[in-house]
Amino acid sequence: MTSGGDHDDAKGKQMSRQRPKKTRFVASIPIAALFSVAVAILAASGGAQREPASLESRAQARLMWMRENQKGMWNVNPEEGAFLQDLVVKVKAKRALEIGSSNGYSGIWTALGLRQTGGHLLTLEIDEGRARLAEENFRRAGLDSLINLKLGNALEELPKLQGPFEFVFIDAWKQDYVRYLELVVPLVPPGGVIVAHNVRDLRDQLQDFIRAVKTDPHLKTAFENPGPGGFSVSTKLPPL
Repeated sequence: MTSGGDHDDAKGKQMSRQRPKKTRFVASIPIAALFSVAVAILAASGGAQREPASLESRAQARLMWMRENQKGMWNVNPEEGAFLQDLVVKVKAKRALEIGSSNGYSGIWTALGLRQTGGHLLTLEIDEGRARLAEENFRRAGLDSLINLKLGNALEELPKLQGPFEFVFIDAWKQDYVRYLELVVPLVPPGGVIVAHNVRDLRDQLQDFIRAVKTDPHLKTAFENPGPGGFSVSTKLPPL
């Protein structure tokens, strides 16, 4: 049994061990303000630069779809397409010309390079069905704003064009390659390139063209084989 004094001492010790409760204050931030901060952080971290990457992915996905679903179009293969893209960037092409759109496969590769240089592509196709396919593929790839497709015979359309075209790609009727060459050489400025497909796998059909690009005094020609078709790459020389 404890005395009253002992009880008061025990109660005092118990009270001395208790800690005062702390009051917590939570800052109230409007949701709109939080959203604005998040947007600013994303932009500073490069979020604004993700669109070009997504466009590249979209174009590559369409190219893959075309390889699987639109066969028999006499297209370049992926390695050759990448070669064209890199060459467009290398010559810093602002205006590119393609003779023979087919279903737009090589045009998409070319336009991917032109996205980096700020350029545009004019592509010529004689067949209405292939032209429709090409226009749909350009749109699906997200590159239609960089490409103008003209339906018609290249031999009739080329004389109407005005240069300069820093990049020209020939991939059409093989028997007319020499005539195409004669028409485009004046449209290409010094340092520009004229690229022709199939000089390896269809070499027998292109002997006259190969001789022409090797002997033309306005051109310096190399032969590249990133894929089975093979390319001639003729660089326009400055005037003497």
